[in-house]
Amino acid sequence: MVFIVAKKICYKFIIMYICSEICSQNYKQNLNKSMKKTLIMAFAVTILTTFSVKNLLAQTKEDAANAFNAALELSKTDMAGAVVKMQDVIKMCTAVGKDADTLKMKVTTVLPVWQFNVGNNLMKDKKFDQAIPAFEKSNEFALAYGDKNIKTKSEDQLEKLYTNKGNTLLKAEKADSAILYFDKTLKLNPEFSKALYAKGQAYKKKGDNVKMQENMDLAIASASKTNDTVTVKAAKNAIATSLYTEGKTAFTKKAYADAVTKLNGALSYGYQNKELYYLLATSNNNLKKFDEAIDAANLGMAMEEQTPDKLARFYYEIAKAYEGKKDVGNACINYKKSAIGTFKASADYQMKTVLKCQ
Repeated sequence: MVFIVAKKICYKFIIMYICSEICSQNYKQNLNKSMKKTLIMAFAVTILTTFSVKNLLAQTKEDAANAFNAALELSKTDMAGAVVKMQDVIKMCTAVGKDADTLKMKVTTVLPVWQFNVGNNLMKDKKFDQAIPAFEKSNEFALAYGDKNIKTKSEDQLEKLYTNKGNTLLKAEKADSAILYFDKTLKLNPEFSKALYAKGQAYKKKGDNVKMQENMDLAIASASKTNDTVTVKAAKNAIATSLYTEGKTAFTKKAYADAVTKLNGALSYGYQNKELYYLLATSNNNLKKFDEAIDAANLGMAMEEQTPDKLARFYYEIAKAYEGKKDVGNACINYKKSAIGTFKASADYQMKTVLKCQ
């Protein structure tokens, strides 16, 4: 402080000296009064600009401390405003130099916590979109000032907020934008199973079943580590139903090999129903995989309503498989069981004309 006062005195003497020189006898002989005034003003402005402005803007340790205390007081009513003021204090401390290092350290300890509290206040007010940049800022401060606790807390909040934002966008049919938010989550935590599951759902909406399954598989692996059975079950069901649908489409197109691959894939994810087994039995018969056809038909029958007309289609596929295996006896037995309703004409023809069953 003494140094600053001394500088001010020196500047005054310099200005006075120059002014006296301008007004000396030599200048009086060559310059009129108007020119003298102009030169005096010019030299004064130059001196003030060169030496005084820096002095006027100079910050002291006391200034920084006062600003710190003002920010503390403001934090009682306006946490967001107090954070801004504390950032100003850091700039002041930097300008002062080493003398303000202790105060600067206090500020860097407080700043991440305060910014995190700004985010929490927004969460309480259900202002989730505004909470995202608030927690991003607290995470930024935590990284800059080495606050591991606030870093962890900020990232935990951001994981949830990013994922929730992505789900909101997904419901609004904005799959691409949703994926961007899920990726933000996964950048923080690559094994966050709920974000992986949601990202899989987004790709499903886009019709990209390959990437859908890729993300669902990652979700299953991650959720299994934490015993998150709900996410595991949901992800498996998502993949299985997709594969089942693809299998039915392939069957309709008579692409039986593809149908078998897709239907078996659905089974591997725990998806089972009587229709799947019937399609699998029929596809395997067309591929001359007769043992597989018999197995699938038997599993389908076990899930079907136990009435002759409901079971007829399965018996018919079993009969075809035994016929393919050249096992006439078992073929005839099963054709006879299938000779009901829509299958009666075909079964009777096979028994009487082709196999000549007794």
